[in-house]
Amino acid sequence: MRILLAGAVLATGAALVVAGVGDGRDASQQPSAARQVAAEPHVVLLVMDEFPGDSLLDRRGRIDPVRYPNFAALAGDSTWFRNAYSIFDSTTKAVPLILDGMWPRPSSSPDRRDHPRSLFDMFARERYRVVASEEATALCPPGICRGARTRRPSIIHYLLNGRPARFNRWVRSIQPGERPGFWMKHLLLPHGPWIHLPSGARTRPKPRDLLPGMSTVPGFADEFVTRHNEQRYLLQLGYTDRLLGRLVRRLKSQGMYDDTLILVTADHGYLWRSGVETRRRALEDTAEELGPVPFIVKRPGQSRGNVNGAYARTLDVPSTIADVLDLRLGYRDDGRSAFSPAARKPSPITFPTRDFTATVRVPAARWQARRRAVVARRLELFGSGDLSSLFSGIGSNRELLGRETAGLARAASGDVRASLAQGRLFDHVRPRSGVMPTQIAGDLSGGSSGRDLALALNGGIEAVGRSFQLTGDPTEHFAFMVPEEALRAGRNRVEVFEVLAGERLRLLGGG
Repeated sequence: MRILLAGAVLATGAALVVAGVGDGRDASQQPSAARQVAAEPHVVLLVMDEFPGDSLLDRRGRIDPVRYPNFAALAGDSTWFRNAYSIFDSTTKAVPLILDGMWPRPSSSPDRRDHPRSLFDMFARERYRVVASEEATALCPPGICRGARTRRPSIIHYLLNGRPARFNRWVRSIQPGERPGFWMKHLLLPHGPWIHLPSGARTRPKPRDLLPGMSTVPGFADEFVTRHNEQRYLLQLGYTDRLLGRLVRRLKSQGMYDDTLILVTADHGYLWRSGVETRRRALEDTAEELGPVPFIVKRPGQSRGNVNGAYARTLDVPSTIADVLDLRLGYRDDGRSAFSPAARKPSPITFPTRDFTATVRVPAARWQARRRAVVARRLELFGSGDLSSLFSGIGSNRELLGRETAGLARAASGDVRASLAQGRLFDHVRPRSGVMPTQIAGDLSGGSSGRDLALALNGGIEAVGRSFQLTGDPTEHFAFMVPEEALRAGRNRVEVFEVLAGERLRLLGGG
């Protein structure tokens, strides 16, 4: 694995250093503002969740304009801080520090009791209309935000129910008025459950996994399951891009885009490794995946984008907003403006451990090198640009992809049988229903894990993979992702094959 990874880094590293994850050099440190702007600009703060920012990068180190066109377009009008990083690895402390700019503390609650001052107070003092949609915190007081909670909501409930609907309601609230507005949204995406596709369709009607436990600790030990879930995450990141486009279109349709300060970031990243006990523990050797987050700032009137190598932190959001608007926060925070000279110094990446027993410091050069290796691994497996390479980089026997099963040799049936989870979804596929069952999973009876598999839809091989077991579960399972275009309206024939020597196929079952 080390040899393969080193080769991948050599293949892509140069482009990443020059154009993306890099050396801190910029064509311009300050954004261009070519238009007259309102004296009191509107402000939009979008905080996403569980979003390693380097997932956006293509082979040239840019935000991928094909897979993530709305992130790329917004960055094209904004300042993209490519070296931004999170201060904490848990949402209930990572989001409050974005809103108040205060270093996280042990035992603090994500509500007004332990966060008495924040951006909400600054904007209320400046007579802004404030519309907040908090999904894991309760920092905006009812006196400022109508109907606001005083205690944080249930995150699990919000993850499993209504994420797009709540986002759409918040977007519809954005409109000009007699006073300037501050709109804040915590969007629980691209965080799992990974159910959404870039087109807007869902892979199944309900959010629960087809195989219970495959996205949580029981699935962490298996390398193929890890890569399968990363594939699902990248598809949901495409859907997150779609929602960002919806926000930008709303601002433009209301004539507000040019005069609005837009800041887009996320609470923390995610660890795409197998054989771990958790994917959300930031330490010295995981900072390259849990640290990087998107940090895009479109200043009012800014019309030309630039890439800024400053080491912006999620902690810096309030000071950055106050700096851009030339306002006073009204209290002393622990952040600094991302546009300040201090942010441009390549100081160590610094954050507390989750238990607050230590403060981790990673030299900037080491952090950059490890980030490049992470990006190189992802590009090697999942490519960039159009989505075709996202489906063709994992699993053995990839030379079978696209071939008709009728032209391949068959082996006699054995004792192993495949059964599909929610197999009825393939009896009558209706694209307009919003459900496209592109994740195909199930169980194998009568065997053990580790066999090479291929999945055929309507007679053509669309995915390859390997069977697996989840920790604590003796059942042999399978799981595949297929492109949406592989499904046709109406009934679809699904076949699961074991791949034997000489490209022989043994039918295990299907529907």
